[in-house]
Amino acid sequence: MRLGWPRLVRNVVLTLACLAGALLPVAAQMPDPKQMSGVPLPVGDLPPGTVTVRVVRGTMTNVIAGQRVDLIGPTPTSAKTNDSGRAEFTGLQPGTRVRASTTVDGEYLESQEFAVPSNGGVRVALVAAASGQGQPGSGPQAAQTPAQIGTVVLGQQSRFIFEMGDEALNSFAVLEIVNASGAPVQTAQPVVFELPADARGPGLLEGSTPQASIVDKRVVVKGPFAPGTTSLQFGYSLPISGASLTVEQRLPLPLGQVSVMAQKVGDMQLQSPQIAEHRDMPLQGETFIVGKGPAIPAGQVLSFTLTGLPHQPVWPRNLALALAAVILGVGVWASTRRGSGNPSDDGRRKRLDARRDRLFAELLSIEEQHREEAIDPERYAARRRELLTALERVYAQLDDEAAA
Repeated sequence: MRLGWPRLVRNVVLTLACLAGALLPVAAQMPDPKQMSGVPLPVGDLPPGTVTVRVVRGTMTNVIAGQRVDLIGPTPTSAKTNDSGRAEFTGLQPGTRVRASTTVDGEYLESQEFAVPSNGGVRVALVAAASGQGQPGSGPQAAQTPAQIGTVVLGQQSRFIFEMGDEALNSFAVLEIVNASGAPVQTAQPVVFELPADARGPGLLEGSTPQASIVDKRVVVKGPFAPGTTSLQFGYSLPISGASLTVEQRLPLPLGQVSVMAQKVGDMQLQSPQIAEHRDMPLQGETFIVGKGPAIPAGQVLSFTLTGLPHQPVWPRNLALALAAVILGVGVWASTRRGSGNPSDDGRRKRLDARRDRLFAELLSIEEQHREEAIDPERYAARRRELLTALERVYAQLDDEAAA
């Protein structure tokens, strides 16, 4: 299953590195432009159906003018970059899946595949190596090279994002699987992320590699991995039943740097043994907790604990179910004390038993609807009173029958 980007995560993904950079010394704040190469950024300041591709060498200010850029899709097209290093493609059909590519001094650059949005446009940067630092093994020829047994890692731009949902925490992993060699790499085993046992609705996000799939509650990525970066993006929901929740993720690959962002609601706090420091930051009218930590090896469990979560108490539902169970138990006990009677009495008791079972089944049904917020609270309260009153009458009649 492949999911669309959630409301907040769409733009948060590409701003996390910049915001989290404030936690580091000034000398370390500037991200590596290569890490941003090929990542699509949906924006609202471009007309619908517009994609701009900026081509630079080494740094974002060293633009390349007159460079041919190909937009690969159902109808391939090409354009040349202007004096600002941007190639512009307009009039694209919303929903069309495309990717941008170019070759700079023998270095083949290609973006992630993305869908043209119906609102706004998309900006993409393709970053070539600095002069004299080309990568001769990264062009199309490298993709045709037989894969070699090797290893891959999770890049420093990998990140984990948490967003509050309705009685659930939405968890997203936006990861970069990096092959630093100049040839395709086949890992000894597929890369597998085991999801939490109570994860609900796991799925891959738009832009994730087609090499990934969801098998039960496992995200499986099969090789070979091309030179450079392979994007893996997945998400799932975790039910919130109390004021705190711990999310754990065992990492099958080494992680270059821990980066996390969590939407803050109320007095919510974020704790993790792998986070060196964190702080609150405003973004898009929301407050986010942004944290960073050092590299961690493969096999280690990444753990995030969120406290102060908004939640509804479960004791009213449990109390209602307990009362219903007691009433049913009393009815069963009373029915076992019945003596034998005439056929008309037996028929009356059977009708009372059937009515009792129907009322009890409906009571359990509305309790479940109430728990899932699928019923109006006022209607729930009124109908629950009616059912309990009716059950009391039925049990009173059953008691009278038993006494008789």
